[in-house]
Formats: sequence, C-alpha cells, structure tokens
Amino acid sequence: MSEPDREAYEAAERLVREAQTRAEDAARTAGGDVPPNGWAAGEAGSTAFPDVTALLALIESMRGAVPPDLAQQLTDALRELLIAIRAVLDYSIERLERPAPGEREVEDIPIR
Repeated sequence: MSEPDREAYEAAERLVREAQTRAEDAARTAGGDVPPNGWAAGEAGSTAFPDVTALLALIESMRGAVPPDLAQQLTDALRELLIAIRAVLDYSIERLERPAPGEREVEDIPIR
C-alpha cells in the first residue's frame, strides 16, 4: 500500500473509531432516561426511538467527514441493515396475520 493510501486509510480508520466512541457515548446518555418505574411514560418531548435518532444524527454528522469510498461502504452497510430489519418485520407480521390452525383430524389405531 502506498504512503498516501496508508495515510488516507489510517485517517478513515481514526474517524470511524471516533464515530464509534461518540455513538457509544450517545447510547449511554440515552440509556439514562429510563423512568423510575420502568413502565412509566417518559417526558412529552422524548422521541419514540432514541437509539435510531442517535444513529441517524451520527450518520448525518459523518456525512461530510469521511472519504467517499468509506461513505459508500457505510451506506451499503446501512442499506443491508435496513433490509434485514424489514425482513424480520415482514416475517413477524406474517406470523401475526396467519390464522390459527384448525382442529386436526385424529384417527384411532387399534392395538392388538
């Protein structure tokens, strides 16, 4: 690997590590908002999906800070993640909509 390529790779790797650190900090911060009873309603201004909101904010902040190749890889990875989530949701919805199995036909077999 040539020296400019290695420097670009190391810079991109450093940016990814910094982004991971920021995401972990955001997750720790968001995790501290658990209501005292666990089930009690949160504040009126809180979002329904704080983890997704933090992830989207991280992606938006990184958009101009990473090289185009790395940005494309991140975009592809995010797309694959969303496709996997959609597949899980489709499967769950299909199982919920499936009618309950009817009564099974049973035949007595005589034993001699």
